[in-house]
Amino acid sequence: MMRFPEINAARSALYRQRGHWRDDTIPGLIAAAIARTPEKIAVRDASGAALSYAGLAEQSAHIVGFLAARGVTVGDIVTVCLPNWCDTVVAFVAILRLGAVVNPVPVTYGRAELAHVLEQCDSRALIVPHRFRNTDFATVLDGLGPRHLSGRTVIVMGGGTPAQGRFGWEEALTAAPVSADPPLSADAPAAVLFTSGTESRAKGAVHTHNTILFGERALGAALRLGPADVAFMASPISHTTGFMHGFVMTLTSGGTLSLLDIFEGGAAARQMAAHRVTWTMGATPFLGDISGALEADGLRLPDLRYFLCGGAPIPEALARRATDLGLRVLSIYGSTESPPHTMVLPEDPVENAWTTDGRPLPGIEVRIVGEGGVDMPVGEPGEEWSRGPNTFLGYLGEPELSARYIDADGWYRSGDLARMLPDGSLRITGRMKEIIVRGGQNISVREVEDYLMAHPDVLRAAVVGVAHPRLGETSCAVVVARGEARPTLESLSAFLLEQGVARFKLPERLEIWPELPMNPTGKIQKFVIRQQLAERNERTTS
Repeated sequence: MMRFPEINAARSALYRQRGHWRDDTIPGLIAAAIARTPEKIAVRDASGAALSYAGLAEQSAHIVGFLAARGVTVGDIVTVCLPNWCDTVVAFVAILRLGAVVNPVPVTYGRAELAHVLEQCDSRALIVPHRFRNTDFATVLDGLGPRHLSGRTVIVMGGGTPAQGRFGWEEALTAAPVSADPPLSADAPAAVLFTSGTESRAKGAVHTHNTILFGERALGAALRLGPADVAFMASPISHTTGFMHGFVMTLTSGGTLSLLDIFEGGAAARQMAAHRVTWTMGATPFLGDISGALEADGLRLPDLRYFLCGGAPIPEALARRATDLGLRVLSIYGSTESPPHTMVLPEDPVENAWTTDGRPLPGIEVRIVGEGGVDMPVGEPGEEWSRGPNTFLGYLGEPELSARYIDADGWYRSGDLARMLPDGSLRITGRMKEIIVRGGQNISVREVEDYLMAHPDVLRAAVVGVAHPRLGETSCAVVVARGEARPTLESLSAFLLEQGVARFKLPERLEIWPELPMNPTGKIQKFVIRQQLAERNERTTS
């Protein structure tokens, strides 16, 4: 069985004493919601499919039985690579009921990322769609081959006849249901959520039922959400935002979850209106496109109380535009390791949405730290640190990496630069990490650079983010060619795809430079690259 990071005993005792950590589990709270309102709609999606709480209980019981019969047991990790469908929620609930650990990964993952996750997690099972958008997952599975799939149960959802050794979702739904769920500990791992960072490959943040549920209770209380609320999620429920705030918070509180699998502003606005959605959360491109659709169609969303927006600071013009359309925009800040721990509250001034990243939620501590671990005065920049019952335990199978990010006192070092404002609000000013946030999706710069450096025509490579009006950032690859070679954006993109890199990570601009700027120690000076690219953009647009 995979070895998970251990809980800090002192922090656990403190959180128990304060009532922050309890004995509730995610499937236990969902079971309570099922008992209260079995006929209520739990989840519906863009296809028109819908499941009541009773239907969710029945279908998940069959999947629990199927997985148990295949040898999946308490503490095993199950990787789920599925879109925002009702059946995806069934899979999540089943895995958690079994006492196994959910490892949700985006359907945008390429073969290389999926192989890395399967190996890192030692996943006992993998669930994928038959096809989604332009991706045939049978081809993806064939590319993974026996090396990555041997010994793992593979379930294919959504049509087609699975190849030998793979099982169809409909077949799994006919398995004998379990008679009773195993007893679970609230301190047991519940999810492994992968996130990109300064390391070359994504790392898996481990959360327990308690770390997840504390954060969702705090967020739900701040927004005054309850069983009558309908959450809309176009953000993937395979991502922290959709998984925690869409799936977990909604179903443990007895609400209804509305899912959209392929985002388009008009479709999102129409679904939100039809399902009478009361709140949603997404990155700035979601806010921009939905606002544009509302303007174009003359549509309004009178039931929508809050539009939470995170992933990057909200441009003032966008926030004002959304506000004029009747949307109450609330900026929110956090990470996979420390899920949203600051937020603009509903009672705060409207302009706080674009001037701050919110105040800490109750029970969560935030510091702005300078050199030598010294707390910075109000208004002075430093690294943002946070600590609380919502903080992850550590990275799966990487104790040394975990120790770099979480100190002995439980403080998580975000790598983000921020300053504290006089009213206790936080303002993020930049990133120490080398991550490009493209439309709310994190791209590890080093990972893409490592692949580019393996191309025979590339001598050196640097990848930097460039501003984009809709996505926030896109990536630009600046390379030094080897010899007389002249690589093109098309040839480098084709090479990256051949290596299994996800499409959203591909550079969208290529610059061929004779040399990269470096300091005396040979470190590439990316701030110089960004400055030169910005100056070039100014010249071309003036």
